[in-house]
This record gives sequence, structure tokens and C-alpha cells, in this order.
Amino acid sequence: MPWKPHLTWTSNSDTIHSTRHDGEIYHLWQHGTRPDDSGRTGYGWFLHGDDGSGQPRQDYELSLTLGSVLTRARQKAELLILGWQPVQRERATGREQWRSPNGGLALLTDLLSGQVKH
Repeated sequence: MPWKPHLTWTSNSDTIHSTRHDGEIYHLWQHGTRPDDSGRTGYGWFLHGDDGSGQPRQDYELSLTLGSVLTRARQKAELLILGWQPVQRERATGREQWRSPNGGLALLTDLLSGQVKH
């Protein structure tokens, strides 16, 4: 069963995609990342709140980087908007666990594959 989105994303640029949920506007914005411990930077997708005029609020990041691939970043942003929260990453396997709004745990891979409904 593949991933089934619950939100519709719109875009009029290559670097900003927007959606609305429960009366709030959210923006998935691609911009530079903060330097890591080695001083390296890059680009990633981040979830931002709205500035009141339909643009991402620069000082209101709702997530750390959601990755550099738009499709995966949209999926993770949707989970965050719908109330899911990343909990931990298993050291041995690198798999991420996320907590649902009702408190249950699920592997991110199971959520993204559609095996667990979001």
C-alpha cells in the first residue's frame, strides 16, 4: 500500500511549497543548512510557519532539515503538520521511530511505505 497524502501542496517557485491545515499555512522551504561540527553546510528542506502575508517566516522554523529530496521532505512535513513527532533513531540500524498524535510508535519506513496509516 503506497503513501497516500492527506495534504495538498502548491508552489509558484522551485524552493517554496505551501499547504494549509486546520486554518494554518505551512511552507516547505529549501534553504541553506546550519554548519555541522566540521563546518560543512548544504541545502535542505525545512518546515516554516507563515509570516502573515503568505510567505515563510524566516525566524519560525518548525523542523530541523527534512532532507534534500522534495518528495521525502513533503512526507515528513505532512507527518509533522498532522501531529506526528520524531522520537529516536536506532543506532544499529539507523531506522527512525515517530510518535503518533495518540501516542503510538511507528517506524518512519513503515509510515512512508503506507504500511502504517498516518
